[in-house]
Order: sequence, then structure tokens, then C-alpha cells
Amino acid sequence: MPSARFRLYRDAIIGRVNRLFGQSNDPYPTRPSEARLSPHLGLRAAMAAAIPSHAFTSRPAGQSAPEWQGNARQHLRILMGMEEPEAAPHIIAEGPTIELPDGLSRRTIYLRVRPETDVPITLIEPAEKQTARPVFIHLAGSTSGVHLGWGEAKVPIDHLRLEAGAAMALEAAKRGYLAVCIEQLGFGERAERDLSPTSSDPIADASNHALLLGRSLMGDKAMDLIAVVNWLTTQAESLKLDAEKLYLFGHSAGGSMAFYGAALEPRIAGVLCSGSIGRIRDTVGARRISNGDAVVPGILKSFEAEDIVAMIAPRPFIGLSGKRDHIFPYDGVADVARRAMPAYEAFDASDKIHAIACEGGHRYYGAESWKAWEDVIAPDHA
Repeated sequence: MPSARFRLYRDAIIGRVNRLFGQSNDPYPTRPSEARLSPHLGLRAAMAAAIPSHAFTSRPAGQSAPEWQGNARQHLRILMGMEEPEAAPHIIAEGPTIELPDGLSRRTIYLRVRPETDVPITLIEPAEKQTARPVFIHLAGSTSGVHLGWGEAKVPIDHLRLEAGAAMALEAAKRGYLAVCIEQLGFGERAERDLSPTSSDPIADASNHALLLGRSLMGDKAMDLIAVVNWLTTQAESLKLDAEKLYLFGHSAGGSMAFYGAALEPRIAGVLCSGSIGRIRDTVGARRISNGDAVVPGILKSFEAEDIVAMIAPRPFIGLSGKRDHIFPYDGVADVARRAMPAYEAFDASDKIHAIACEGGHRYYGAESWKAWEDVIAPDHA
């Protein structure tokens, strides 16, 4: 009888040949037509049947919209496993100031936001600091890092992202904003370098480890963002910023964080979420997701995406996406905005919520984003 190792290699070669010629390698019997065996099917049925118990549209009779928001934010924080963000994060290191074209400069500081956790934030500003500048907080997607925000390419694919308009923070600084680029957990400088071996996905390990503590990556990233906002407000005078005009921009995974961040943090004056909005059950709940990044445990039992937007009202909210975006298509953005409109109407702010359609797929839309920004988010600064 051939050895086990021989049979292993033989069967592996046969399987590879079958795949090469498009033949099935499924070793299991044909499933009975009436049997529902894929785990996804039962979970999708449960998602479809889920009725959010804390939805804006089902709030108790007599409860005002602001009262609902306060209760909803607290409940969302619990779902996300958030702890109290650092009220007074401090600088533990600071990089050199780098001169940029157009009279701009950038410098990176490292904020201690909780034990053994530091967040690099890069400030881009003109040499002549104007007083009371609005702030543009930039959150990049799950790419090579937030350096895209100031127009730097570190890996080959970055060049295509920059061509599409990824350097939003640099453009904001040119327009008179203090641009603040936050490096997201797991990417760029914050990639995992002290765990060996690591998983192939850059944030899978952090996601699983957070779950052991009853936390979520989205909750940890929200704590990072709120800690940065705390630091910015305490440094308003020295940075010459207007703490009443802290605006938030995020794309893809950064847009998902901007979405939750603006809902949880009332000091955010307006938000544009690019390539990142859709109903939760139709996006995160309907596709492959290998790392748990956008998963908030139990969210569909309490809220849907429109309820997260309702927590942002009456502040300006824009969801922007390509019509052919394979992750967050525009139709999903439009559906969420339509469902969230009652919350904005409750604040007499129906002109502050917009869904913007772009021609294309899942990418940055620099020109379209700036037009929407100047029309809705900060028209007084256009």
C-alpha cells in the first residue's frame, strides 16, 4: 500500500489538476435540496428578522430626539465595549517638522491614549498660523497608512490612490484648515510588529484579542478618536484652532470609523463618510469579512445604520459612494439617508443630510468630496 505521504501528494496533485480544468473538488456528498447547511443562511435569516430595540423610529412616546440620542450613545458605547477615553492624553514623542510645498509643514506627534497604547497624529498646517482655524480630521481606509492623507506614497498601489484624490488632508491644509491625520489601529506605523507570528490579515489578531476583553476594534478606534478630540480641545489656544469647528472625513474603513465616531462624539461638527455607508445587515452582514474590523457585537438587536446617522443629527452628514462600489454601493447610501431623514426632520435639519452618487467603484473621489464638503459640511469656509 502506498505510504500516507505518497497518497497526500497524489491527492493534492489530482485536486490541482481538477481545479485547473474547472472540475469540482468537493469531497462531500451532494447536499439534499431541502437541506440548509451553510451557516450563513441561518444567520442571514436571523438578521432579516432582527428588529432593533433601540431604533430612533421606535423610541418611547414622548421621548424627545435629544433624549433618545443621549440614551442611544450610551448604549452604543456599551455594545462597542468602550472604556472611558483618556481625558488628557499627553505627548510621549514628537517627530521633526518637515517643510512642504505651498508654505505648509507637517509634524507627527505620538499621543499616549491608554496604557501601552500610543496614537501617531500628523498635523499639516501653514507656516503662518491663523487664529481659530477649522480642523479637518482625516481617517484613511485599510490601506498602507494615513500618509496618503498628505500625499506620500510608500507602496506601489499608493500612486493610484493619490491619483484618485486620497490626499484629502493636504488639500484641506491648502484651504486653510488645520489638518489632523490619525493613524488607524493596525495600519501604517501602527501595524503589528511585536507579536510573532502574526496572522496574514493586519488586524485579525487585534480584533480577536479585543474580544477576549469584551471589546471591539471599532470601540478601540472610537476611543482613539475621542482621545484625540480631547487633546485638540485642550490645545486649542496653542494650535490656534476653533474647537467649535472640528470636522471629520473618512474613507472606506476610515469612513466606518468616522460614521461611528461622529455619532459618539457630539463635538464633531460635521462628517463626510466616503465609500463606507450602507445598512449593516446588507454590508457587513452579507459579505466575507476576515478580521472583524467593522463588527459591533449585538448591533442589529439594537440599531441599524440609520440609527447611527440619527445620533449625528442635526450636524451635517454626507454619505458619498460610487455607483459601482462593490462594498458600499451608492444605492445603500441613499437607502440609509432616506431612513435617517425622520431624525433630521425632528431637528428641522433636513437640509443637513445628503447621499452623493459618484461614477465609479470603491475609491477616493477627491473633487466630488470637496464639492459636497463646501456645499454642506462647511459652506462658510468655502
